[in-house]
Amino acid sequence: MNSSPKNFQRTQAPMNKSKKGKSPSLHELAGEVKMNFFADENLYNDLFALESSKQLDKVFNQLELMVKEYAGSVTSSQLRNVYAKIVKTKNPNDLKLLRPNLAYIAARQDNFKAKKFMAFIDLLIQQVDSPDKLQSFKKTMEAIVAYHKFYAKN
Repeated sequence: MNSSPKNFQRTQAPMNKSKKGKSPSLHELAGEVKMNFFADENLYNDLFALESSKQLDKVFNQLELMVKEYAGSVTSSQLRNVYAKIVKTKNPNDLKLLRPNLAYIAARQDNFKAKKFMAFIDLLIQQVDSPDKLQSFKKTMEAIVAYHKFYAKN
């Protein structure tokens, strides 16, 4: 009887360690995308102030490059579903309530690029703290969906 619990403990411990050692956080994944496409902090901040941006073409060019890189990782229907929920939000807190939904979508993906893509959208949501930023974020998401439609194969 004593050997059974010991065997159980030996098989459980390595599984837990391997999962912890290989899973970066959403924040880490998002940070990587940000550094690759929006290392210029002013450019990144313009995602939340599109109306007043002095470098709008550059902002959209970087968004296009980012979406092109990750377009095949998420299906059009997944992205449209997220976008539909975002459009319905009335204030920044409503938007932030969608973050667990993004984590769920990311967790269901086997594709590591999909996790990064959803993590970056989550990072953007975290920055929205005013009605103006919310409106700008909605336009940013509209652009992401449009570029995704152009580049995605699904």
